[in-house]
Amino acid sequence: MAVKGWEKNSRGRPAKKRAGMTSMAEEDRISKLPDAVITHILSFLPTDEASQTCILSKRWKLIWHFVPILSFSDADYLSPLDLYQFVDDCLEHRKRGMYYMVGSVITSFKLEMNYCYQASKAYVVDKWLAFAVQNKVKEINLRLNSSPLDNYHYWLSETVFIARDLTILQLEGLDLGTNSSIKLPALKTLSLNSCYFDDDGLGDGLFKILLGCPSLEKLLIHSCLNLCSAGDQLRLRSSSLKFIKIDNFENVVPIRVEAINLESLELSGFIFENSSLSACKAIRNLTLTFYEDKGIEDGSSLDHIISNLPLLENLTLKDCYKLKLEHCEYIKISNQLLKSFNLKNEDAKYESYDHGMNVIIESAPKLESFCYEGNINFSIAMESSNLLNGKFVIHDHREKNYDSNWFNSMMIFLLNLNCPWNIVTLHVYSDKDLMLSENLKRLYRSPLLKWKHLRVITDCKPKTESDLKDALMWISPSLETLSINEKIIL
Repeated sequence: MAVKGWEKNSRGRPAKKRAGMTSMAEEDRISKLPDAVITHILSFLPTDEASQTCILSKRWKLIWHFVPILSFSDADYLSPLDLYQFVDDCLEHRKRGMYYMVGSVITSFKLEMNYCYQASKAYVVDKWLAFAVQNKVKEINLRLNSSPLDNYHYWLSETVFIARDLTILQLEGLDLGTNSSIKLPALKTLSLNSCYFDDDGLGDGLFKILLGCPSLEKLLIHSCLNLCSAGDQLRLRSSSLKFIKIDNFENVVPIRVEAINLESLELSGFIFENSSLSACKAIRNLTLTFYEDKGIEDGSSLDHIISNLPLLENLTLKDCYKLKLEHCEYIKISNQLLKSFNLKNEDAKYESYDHGMNVIIESAPKLESFCYEGNINFSIAMESSNLLNGKFVIHDHREKNYDSNWFNSMMIFLLNLNCPWNIVTLHVYSDKDLMLSENLKRLYRSPLLKWKHLRVITDCKPKTESDLKDALMWISPSLETLSINEKIIL
C-alpha cells in the first residue's frame, strides 16, 4: 500500500514526489497532535474502527485504550457471534490495560443491536454492563431490538439500577423489571423508547424509578407499552425534574404531574379531562399534541389547565383538528404571562378535515406572537392591547380547482384574521390562492383588512409579482410594507 503523498514506480519503490507535494512527515499532521486531542477525535468513531488504529505505529498501539467512549453496533457485522466476540475481546483488552495505564477511564458505554441480540446471550450483556458500572461509567446507551421470532426482550441488569456514578441512561427495546431497589443518585437524563415493564405497568414502574432518581432533570418516554392500565391515571412525581417529554399512543389516559421545578413539558396522546398540572407552577414552555378524537369534551378543561400555570410563556397546541368538542365549538386560551402561542396542525398536510377551528384568546396581555398552521377552516378572536406578530401557514392537500367555493372560503378565512397585528406572515402554496375572483370582489367590499405590514411566502414562484401585489393591495389597501418571498415590494 502506497504511503500517502508518494506513488510507487514500476519496481514497487517509492517514486519521487510530485511538484508541490509535501513530505510524509509534513503530511502526517494527526500524529503530531497531543494524545488528548487524538483520543478526543477517536471518541467519535465506533470502537471497532478506533481500535484498528493500533497498527499504525508504536505510538498508536495503545492510544485507543485511552478513548473514554466505548461504542458498539451490529451494523457492520454479518454474524452475531462476530460482534459478541469482538466486544468480549475489546473489554478484556481495556480491563488489562486499565491496571497499568494511568488516565485510562471509561465515561460512556453504547451498545446497539438491531438484529444481533439473542436471549441466550443475556448473561453476556449483563457482564458487559457490570464492567461499565464497575469503572464508574457516566453514560449508558442501550438499544437492543429482539428478532421478530424472539419475543424475549432483554431484562435490564439490576447492576445498572444501582450505578451511583451514572448521569445519562438511554434505553430502547428493553424490559424494565423494577422489583429490585433503584438507587441512581447522580442520574440527570432518562430516556425510554419502546420499552416494556412488568405486570405492574409503566405507571407503577416509572413511579419507582423516579423515587430512586433524586437528581433527575430530564425525562423522555416514547412508545412504551403498558404506559398505564385502562381507566387509570399516569402519575409523575419529582422535585428535581425540569424537562418532560412523553409520547403516549398505546393507551390514552389522564395524567397527573407533580413536579414543582418543571420548566418544560411536552405531552402527546393524553386525555385532558381529569388531568392535572396544578402542582407545576414553574412551567414556562408547554406543548400538547392531541390524538384522534380523544382529549377534550369541554374546552374549559384545557383552558383551566393553561390559565393555572402562572409562569407560562410559550404554548404550542398540535393537531387540534383531531378534537371533536362535544359541548363547545371553540378553544379558549387565557394566561397573564403568555408571550407566544402556536397552533400547529402538522398532519393536516396529509389528512383532510372539514370541521372548522375557532380560537378565542382572552386575558393574555403579554402575548406578542401567534402562529397558525392548518387549513382555512379557521377563525380567531383576540382581546389584546398588543400589536401581535402573526404567521399563518396554509395547508390543503385536496385538489384545488380555484372555483368560487375556494375563494369564498379564503375570503372568510381572511376576514377571520381581522385582529390587531403588527407584522403578518402569510405562507401559501401558490399566488393563485390569493387571486380573488372579480365576482367575489363585487360581493365583498375592499378593504377586507387593515394590515400595515405583510410578508408573503409561496411554495411556487409567482408568475407575475405585480398581479399578486394588486391582489394584496385590494385585500388591505393600507399596507405600508410588503415583501414577497423575501423580496421587498413596498
